[in-house]
Order: sequence, then C-alpha cells, then structure tokens
Amino acid sequence: MTSHSTDQVLLPPELPSYLKSVKELKPIVGAPNNDQLIGILSIIRVAQKAAEIPGMGDPVLISRLSEHLFDAQMARYRTAYLATTFPENTTYTPPTLPAHVPVQLELVAGIPSEAEIIRVQDAIRLYHQFSNAPSMFDPHANMELAQHLFDLQMARHMRRARQTHAPQETSSTNLTRTLEQAAEPIEERDASATNNPGTGAGVVETVQPALDERFCDAIERSNRLAEQANELTERANLLIERSNMIAERSNQLVEKSSQPVVQSNEHTDRFNQLFERLNQHMERSTQLAEQSSKPVEKLGEVLVNINRVLVKIQHAIIRNHRGNTTKALDCLVNEKGETPAMSRETGTMTFVDFLRDPDCLLSVVIDGVHQETPIYSRYLGAFLRFYGLSDALFKDASSLVVRPGYEDTAQSRLEGYLSSCLG
Repeated sequence: MTSHSTDQVLLPPELPSYLKSVKELKPIVGAPNNDQLIGILSIIRVAQKAAEIPGMGDPVLISRLSEHLFDAQMARYRTAYLATTFPENTTYTPPTLPAHVPVQLELVAGIPSEAEIIRVQDAIRLYHQFSNAPSMFDPHANMELAQHLFDLQMARHMRRARQTHAPQETSSTNLTRTLEQAAEPIEERDASATNNPGTGAGVVETVQPALDERFCDAIERSNRLAEQANELTERANLLIERSNMIAERSNQLVEKSSQPVVQSNEHTDRFNQLFERLNQHMERSTQLAEQSSKPVEKLGEVLVNINRVLVKIQHAIIRNHRGNTTKALDCLVNEKGETPAMSRETGTMTFVDFLRDPDCLLSVVIDGVHQETPIYSRYLGAFLRFYGLSDALFKDASSLVVRPGYEDTAQSRLEGYLSSCLG
C-alpha cells in the first residue's frame, strides 16, 4: 500500500458466519466512506463481546480487524491532512456531541497537546456508557469520534517523527505496530447497539409537558427568594454601617472624657445613650441576618427538588425504551448526574463487570419481567452509597461496607430501587 495512492485497495479479513450476519465487509478502494468505517467498528464491537464468551473468542481475528481499521483510518487521514504543506497550521474540527455527553470538544489548531487528546479519549469513554441505550447512542457520532482521536494522535506522531529525524520511507507494518494501540477504538459495552433516532426525543416530549409548569414555578420561586435575600442583606449592611458610625462617634467622646468633670459627665451620659443604640442596632442586624438565611435555605431546597426531577426524567427515558435488558442498569444516573462507570464510590465498576464469577444475584423487574443480574457482594454497600440509599445500613457516614448481618436488607433495598427505575 503506497503512501498517497488514491486507488489503493484495503482487503478485510475473512469473517465467520456470525459476524457476516452483522455486517459484510467489502474491499475498500481509496479513502473509506462513513458507512464503511461504521461497519468496521460494529464488527469489532461484536467480536470483542464474543471474546467474553468462553470458546467464542478469536484473538487473531480481533487483531486483523484492528489492523484493517487502522489502515482505513490512515487512508482517510492521508486524504485529509498528509498533503498539508505546513502541518503546524492545520485545524482539526471535532464532531458535534449530543447534549447528554458532558464533555465539550474544541477546535485543535496545529499540533495537539496531551490534554486535548485526553479530552477526546474521555468523551469516547463517556459516550460508550450509553451504548446500552440505542436511542442515546449514534454509531455515526462514535465513528467520527474515533477518527478524530486517530487524526490527533497521528499529528503528534508525525511531529515526533520529524523531531527525531526518522527515515521518510517507513514500512506500513512498522507504522502499524507503532500506532495500533492508539488507533484501536475503546471497547464498547454493547454488541447490539444500533441507532434508534426519535425514541429518546419522544419520551422527553411525553414527560416534559407534565413537568414544564412545576419546573417554571420552581424557578420563579427560587428567583423571588434570591431577591428577598439580597434585599435583607443590603438592609443589614446599612445597619452595620450606621453602627460603625456610632462606634466612631463614641470613640471621639471617650477621647474628650479627659475634659472638666461637668463635661465628662455629660459626655458619659451621651456615650451610654449611644452605646445602648449601638446594641439595639446590633440586635436588629443579627435578626435581619437570621431572616436572610431562611430564603437561602429555601432556595437550596428548591434546587434539590429540581435536581431530583431531572434524575427522574433521565430514568423515565431509559425505562420507556422497549427491549431493555439488565445492561440498561449501567445507564441510570444518581443525583450527581453520574453513571456507575464514572463514580469513585463504585470504583468505576458496572453491572457488566460482575459477569465473571459473581457471588450474588440481584432480582430486578425490567419492563414488568423479573430478571437476574450478578454483583459481587462486597460492592453492595458501594452501590447503595452511589444511589443515596439508607445511611442506617453503614457503620458511619463515609463507610462503603454494609454492617454485618444487614447484607440481605442491603440486597433487598438495592433490588427495590433498581426495579422502581426500570420496572
């Protein structure tokens, strides 16, 4: 395969029958189009999931598929960037991410930094958490993210090659070994993830009208409380300023107390009066400060309620998707907006990670059907903490270990919560 040939042919590896039923890969002439790259990524995803089943995995096939993906991404990179006269002036445009991916990617001008590459890798990792919900996972967006990461890594590689004066003619085999790990897509969690546009939007349209009025009312109430808090704070500040002025006046009177006895007595009386007024103003400012804290507390309660409503909306979107399996459990967020794979409390473990040698089975109702999902018993406490369920089952407020003798109660509590989310 030459470096700049526009009629190069990329031959895919021979696929077994179960992979051909997913997508039949055909030879690629020149630079691959979007559908061809999406097809390769889909085949790799299914092959990787099959490798988790004893006796089904084929490491050699996965390696050949990864090399084929690398060659295809390299062909597209050559077409877009390799002919650039000044690589330092090249601008790499990221794909547009859906609103539920909390990462903002920006244009990369010139040679990308490590932080910019890490940001793209984080976006891919977070986006793959939604691969279990077809309505929230777009294979086309996933393909664009994978190609964008490849382009940035290739740009850094080319710069290192120029800095070290590497030979201009490098065999495709050596180049493959250098970049194969960077080019491989991050393992996706669902082999059957397909794009199902419109499903998520339909659920939002169903839930949103019922919540619009309550949501807007909560926002208006929070704004009014914030305005009242500001007014009380301003009044308290004015009283404090007046108190300071009185204190300064009292200091002046103390200085004059060394004058004749008659004047000293008069000044003393005046000072006592001013001091009494000062105490009254201080008491009044304390009362106003206490009153100003109450609207702030109410505002905090309103914001907490709004956050809970948003969490319920996300759970409703997942629950209303038809054909949910136990893999949908990994898509449920807590009140911090985190999925299990994003949380330190769960150690970034997901329910899919418990498939091997579990010592505990959870019975969860999904779409009205009882299904069992495995979990390690030592993680029961971590997932209870993650979803904010019952502090009474732990030794203290920071512990992730369930108190001895309460394991069955913890399991029942977690089963009931998950069933309420997806049942």
